[in-house]
Amino acid sequence: MMLSQLKKTGLLLAFMLVVCTGCRAPLLLSPPPIAEATTLTIEVIALDGGEFALAGTTNLPDNTQLTAIALRYLVPERAISGDSPLYSVLDYQPVTVAKGKWSTQLSLWQVGADGRYQEPWQAQAQALKLVAQPSETVQFAITLAPHRLGAALSNSQLQGGGQQRLAALLRLTPAGEPFLWADQSLAVGLPTGRTTPPAGVLARTNGGWGDRYLLVPEPPLPYTLTPADERQTTAPLTPDELLR
Repeated sequence: MMLSQLKKTGLLLAFMLVVCTGCRAPLLLSPPPIAEATTLTIEVIALDGGEFALAGTTNLPDNTQLTAIALRYLVPERAISGDSPLYSVLDYQPVTVAKGKWSTQLSLWQVGADGRYQEPWQAQAQALKLVAQPSETVQFAITLAPHRLGAALSNSQLQGGGQQRLAALLRLTPAGEPFLWADQSLAVGLPTGRTTPPAGVLARTNGGWGDRYLLVPEPPLPYTLTPADERQTTAPLTPDELLR
């Protein structure tokens, strides 16, 4: 009888030991580390003459290649619901991350052949027969292109919870490729005023390429070629000469 009770007690203690061990095992394991959220900020300061200084911070690796861009949205005169947004890229510059920071400068104005300050879309509006109402704001952005995203971020940041930590920055191209984008919009009026017209008018036409479709005339020869009146040889005619 005593032996039977001991067996039962031993089984009960073994069962409790297994249960308690099973309960405590997860508590001994530390939770998996959470990847640091990716940050990418932008700050824009207006300068003179259509110049803007852009700067920001990021925890992307040093030497990561970013692109700073400025664009203005245009509303066509005959806009149709469902059409893709129309915008003009005013300027863009490549930027390299260094010690968690980036900075660059963008110029939104260009000088026309008549000396007027204008934005790029204004210079091409007549040639493109573009009739549109420009937005009152210019969107400044810093972006990490899709083909550079994989090299800058680990797979854990791009999958699962990593996408939630990128939600504020992550965008998708029409083809579904992810890229990072941070922006700031400022009210920027259209350029006004004039300056001295550029020296080379052709250099300002056709997007800076000039009239490249025109053939440049060859310069005249510095001497005159006079054909000989008589053959300069007594050799017989060649078959090619006979055929002619």
